[in-house]
Amino acid sequence: MGFLRTLFEPVGDLFFTAECFHCQAPLADGEQRLCAACWAALTPVRETDRTFRIMTERFRADGEIDGLLSLFYFEKGKALQTLAHALKYQEVGSFGTELGRRLGAAALERGVTADLIVPVPLNRRKERERGYNQSDLLAGGMSAVTGVPFDPRAVRRVRYTVTQTALTAEQRRENIADAFEVRPRRRGALRGAHVIVVDDVITTGSTVREIARMLKQAGAARITAASAGLAMLEGEGPAVDIEER
Repeated sequence: MGFLRTLFEPVGDLFFTAECFHCQAPLADGEQRLCAACWAALTPVRETDRTFRIMTERFRADGEIDGLLSLFYFEKGKALQTLAHALKYQEVGSFGTELGRRLGAAALERGVTADLIVPVPLNRRKERERGYNQSDLLAGGMSAVTGVPFDPRAVRRVRYTVTQTALTAEQRRENIADAFEVRPRRRGALRGAHVIVVDDVITTGSTVREIARMLKQAGAARITAASAGLAMLEGEGPAVDIEER
């Protein structure tokens, strides 16, 4: 059922998206799902921001992730929270593709180039229920804009992990440790490559960090973590947590 909903979703858009998915305001010509005002109200992530600088420094200090690219801060009550929730729980897959295209445009604007885009794999049961992996949609949209190929099967999840929402940063690292593996047949394409690892929202970064570790063990030379949303550090703004995977 999830697959069929995703397949016919663009047809449904013609009839059921007269209002903004977030604020319910009438959509203008050319607007789909979300109005221009709600897009404009999102807080963009800038490289000079304290949260961005600290997260980037933490990633580089670990030696697994070399760069960070995020579109917007994940804030309570803002449209990105609505989009992320719709992607995860309401099976509105077109949001993922649109966010991915915007992520691709941001990569081009900032001069981020790579050899391969790899989405964070979803728990198999959840992917069957939704009919898709939201990170696959983001990666596909990003690939369409940048021309960088993406491989949704490069990394697979090999161990079940509990919901990370209520876990501390240390607990998240322990929970996600050794939960992924690089498929043996994909290792050749990774040697010496710059890989972009795509997730919908980065909170502590434990998931993308673990995948980056696996990719570098398989021979990748450089890893950039990319996401539609980035959680603000405590004290920086009205951030909200979301279930990872």
